Amino acid sequence: MDKPLLSVEEFCEYLGIGKTKAGEILRKPDCKFVVRIGRRVMIHRELLDVELKKNAKFQLKM
Repeated sequence: MDKPLLSVEEFCEYLGIGKTKAGEILRKPDCKFVVRIGRRVMIHRELLDVELKKNAKFQLKM
């Protein structure tokens, strides 16, 4: 995926989670990677990756 913004469906596929869990994550007020365009909810992939790396229990070297 080279797109900078992911749809909710792509976000679910990217993380391997369902829509219910995705909704819980995306509704949190401290969610830094959500971009709202009108009524559409998009996920900024680069910011998501930064959050995932920051919150990883074990830091993996790449």
